[in-house]
Amino acid sequence: MASGSSAERYTRLRAGCADRGLRLTPQREVLLRELSEALGHPTADHMVQRVRRVLPTVSHATVYRNLQELVREGLIGTLEVAGAAVQFEVNTDDHHHFVCRQCGHVWDVYLSSLDVRINRRRTELEGFQVDRRDVQLHGVCADCR
Repeated sequence: MASGSSAERYTRLRAGCADRGLRLTPQREVLLRELSEALGHPTADHMVQRVRRVLPTVSHATVYRNLQELVREGLIGTLEVAGAAVQFEVNTDDHHHFVCRQCGHVWDVYLSSLDVRINRRRTELEGFQVDRRDVQLHGVCADCR
């Protein structure tokens, strides 16, 4: 879950939209509020359900398009796990993920340190710039064990 209260997350998302010149339509307002209150890593379908509780006629396409725009603008992130729907997150803290291979649930993991050194003899990435590093730990959660 993202740091801070849902109100703080909502304020941060709203300010981010304003800073980037994104219009705050009624649909986007509701999506921002629902994202800021969502626990964990909701899928687009989950966000459609949440938004429809407030705006029953909102289309899937509207929610998906808004989610993608928020991702493009760097206001929210995505989490991709093989075999699962793309998940979204508001957590802007530097963190990684633990994925349970049985139930598929995802938890945020905060590592004390992470040293990334590319083995140049085995990896041909000459001139590349690493902007982000993501670690996914896979195993079995306490409930599934």
